[in-house]
Amino acid sequence: MFDKSNSIRKVTILGLILLAFCIACRFFTHIADIYALHIYPAVSCTLSLVGALFPFSLEELVVSGFVAAIVLIAIQAIRRRKRFIVWLEKTLVVLMWCLVWFYMGWGNNYYRTNLYLRCGIQQVSYDRETFRRFLNDYTVKLNDAAKEAGTYGKEPLETDAKLFYSDVASQYGYATLHPWQHIKKPVFNRLFSAVSISGYMGPFFCEAQVNGDVSEAYYPYVMAHELAHLAGVTSEAEASYWAFDFCRQSDDKAVRYSGFLSLFPYVLTHAKAFLNEEEYAAWTTTVCDKAKEDFTANQAYWQEKRVPWIARIQKWMQDGMLHSNGVSQGVSDYFGVISIVITMDAAAGVNLATVRLNVSPGSQADPLGRYQPSLSGPKRPNLCQNSIDRRFWAQKQQIICPGGSNLNAYFRRSR
Repeated sequence: MFDKSNSIRKVTILGLILLAFCIACRFFTHIADIYALHIYPAVSCTLSLVGALFPFSLEELVVSGFVAAIVLIAIQAIRRRKRFIVWLEKTLVVLMWCLVWFYMGWGNNYYRTNLYLRCGIQQVSYDRETFRRFLNDYTVKLNDAAKEAGTYGKEPLETDAKLFYSDVASQYGYATLHPWQHIKKPVFNRLFSAVSISGYMGPFFCEAQVNGDVSEAYYPYVMAHELAHLAGVTSEAEASYWAFDFCRQSDDKAVRYSGFLSLFPYVLTHAKAFLNEEEYAAWTTTVCDKAKEDFTANQAYWQEKRVPWIARIQKWMQDGMLHSNGVSQGVSDYFGVISIVITMDAAAGVNLATVRLNVSPGSQADPLGRYQPSLSGPKRPNLCQNSIDRRFWAQKQQIICPGGSNLNAYFRRSR
């Protein structure tokens, strides 16, 4: 005879065991490395297979299901006059399974050995001259890509991105992407547009989502960013780096332009921090009109869709989530992408105009070396920290991406 209470007890015990494993990943890097290298690839493969059976996103439905379960438990407790302890026990079980699903499905990747330690390199503490060299290279390539940026096919683009991440996965310890893992559109797309979210990676069924309102110019970069998360990248700055790296090595100028254009707000922020007013004004005159117009139009486009009070709540929640998972800069982690670009290119001995090296892992030609996880590495450092002083963090507040409310007349100095 089926014993319901005994089955619930067994399921609860299983959840507690998995929760204990997730907690262990938080405090022991080598356990998180084992998860990232051996468990997450299998979990993401399995969950995404289930998600692939449905043409729509399952992520928001899962979250809605958990919220509905908590509400129903509360209503039931009130109507049947259940004791507080009974209500609390059931609510905690639901929350426990929500956390277990999130962390076992993807979230434990937050605590693995970080990119720099895996590559055996140190973060470049770049100065004014280093940034100026980066800026010159970046501006030349941005203008060049903008000249003949045309159209692209989304399906071939996704295929190219998966091939790119298959190469990256083999060298840097990420999960391989599979043919059935396709980009989806959020079910509640209007809500995501209201908070200016261009995409996200759903951890419950490992589904990469791109907002249906993302423009053609920005789509390749956003798609590649979310696929990086699907491969197991948790840092927003690191996901932005891989998205940019994919775009800049493309043979398609439209895709290359997407990468350089998407990096533009972060470059602007750093330029405001490193350059004086005259230097900044001189630099903005070297940026082509197309890039300026596309950037400004994109800001206005998202601002029109933005609902400020919802956006503030979302930003607060995302910032809290990132801080709780060891990302000390919170939502400011996005701005660390410039530091990663400079550091990784310096380690590879290339400049911005040169694509990522295409060599066999472990060969002498690979300056980064084959991926070897550090099983006893120290706590992951903040990828956003570098030699930029408080001026940078003050300046970054003035630029909001993708659809902030403060355009700040970026180019007024150059007129």
